[in-house]
Amino acid sequence: MGEDEPVDFRRDRRSWLKASAVALASAVLPIPAISTATRKPVPLAAGSGAEFEVRFFTSAQHTLIEELAETIIPADSHSGGAKAAKVADYIDQIVRTSANQADKALWNDGLRLIELMSQHRTGKSFVDSSSEERIAVLTILSDHADLTDLPEIQLFNELKRLTVRGYYTSKIGIHDEMEYKGNKISLEFTGCEDRSKEGS
Repeated sequence: MGEDEPVDFRRDRRSWLKASAVALASAVLPIPAISTATRKPVPLAAGSGAEFEVRFFTSAQHTLIEELAETIIPADSHSGGAKAAKVADYIDQIVRTSANQADKALWNDGLRLIELMSQHRTGKSFVDSSSEERIAVLTILSDHADLTDLPEIQLFNELKRLTVRGYYTSKIGIHDEMEYKGNKISLEFTGCEDRSKEGS
C-alpha cells in the first residue's frame, strides 16, 4: 500500500489484531472493567479536605489519557496544553462518577485497543512514540470516525469531546488560551445600532 493510499481501517485492524493475538494472548479479548477498589490511591493537594482519592483509571491508563489529550490540544507558546490543564483528571472524574457501566467498560477496552494499535504501527507504546507517530495514529482514528461500531473509534470520539470540554472549562483554557478577562462594568451605554432604515 502506497503512502498516499487511504487506509482500509477495518481490514488493517483485523490484520493487526490477529497478529497481536499470538504475542499478547488475552490482551485482544474483551476484559471486564476493573473495580475501583483495586485502584491506587492518589494524594490530593493540601487543604482539599481529604488526603487521598481513588482514581478510576490505573496509573498507566491515566498517563496514556494525558498523552492522548495533549496530542489533541498540545501546549504552545501562547498557553499550556491539555496536560497542564489536567484534562486527564477531569476525564477520570467524569468516568469514575458515571453510573453507566458500559461507558466505563468502553474506556478500558478502547484505551487498550488504541495502545495495541500504536504498538503494532510504531513498535512502541503511544506514550513512548514521537509526536509525529502519535499524530499519525490519531489521524487514522479521526479519518474513520464514522465507524462507531468499533470500540476504539467510540473511545476516540468521546476522548475528543471530553478533552475539549475539560480544557475549555479549565483556567488555562479560559484565561490563557481564550484570554477571557471576566465580566466588566461598562461606564457608559453606547446604545444599539439603528437598523430600522436598512433595505429602505
